[in-house]
Amino acid sequence: MKLLVDVGNTVLKLALYQAGKITFIEQQALDWQSITQVLIASVRANAKLDQLITNAKANNVETIFAQVTAEHKGVSCAYPEFQNLGIDRWLVVLAAAHLYPKTSSIVIDAGTATTVDVLIDGSVHKGGWIIPGIDLMMESITTRAEKVFANEDVIFDNKVGINTPEALSFGCLAANLGLVQQVRALFGKNIRVLCTGGYGKLLSEHIENSEFIEDLVLRGLVAY
Repeated sequence: MKLLVDVGNTVLKLALYQAGKITFIEQQALDWQSITQVLIASVRANAKLDQLITNAKANNVETIFAQVTAEHKGVSCAYPEFQNLGIDRWLVVLAAAHLYPKTSSIVIDAGTATTVDVLIDGSVHKGGWIIPGIDLMMESITTRAEKVFANEDVIFDNKVGINTPEALSFGCLAANLGLVQQVRALFGKNIRVLCTGGYGKLLSEHIENSEFIEDLVLRGLVAY
């Protein structure tokens, strides 16, 4: 059984992988006697990850950090300096290639940042965009504009706001949705969209021909 580890900017996610199935698990519930390998995707240092690696070594379990390469199993990376691409972005691209072979996809990871990556024909990574995530957008405005304020009771919606909290929340959602419109204008209006991350489900609800896949980074680890 493999242990999959996704260390993002905000949270650490763990899952077990066996017989083609991914199952999320809490760190305190790990049974090291049943784990044969640990696969790690990490974008930052994390104390919980350090402890997990220590436990793996104590139990003689191999740990592997996923790395970005110029090419992996037929998928090419758009970055000439491929090592500068975030491993989370590379893994969601590999996941898209694995889930939908020979198919073009837009992959959106909506978390602390919102990242967009384009995969053509399931094999050619064309590059992407990075913008502040929805929460970061809202925070950046409310901390710098004295008269702009948020309201936690406002539900995100794809329409114009009729008060300041709505204008802020709806506007930040619209900015993220606008990325999809723009990339479709560049690469095809019917191209499939895969969404993941904390706001991935929200975005997918407002994007035609889209799919929310909560464990997309972990599926990328499996493909890796």
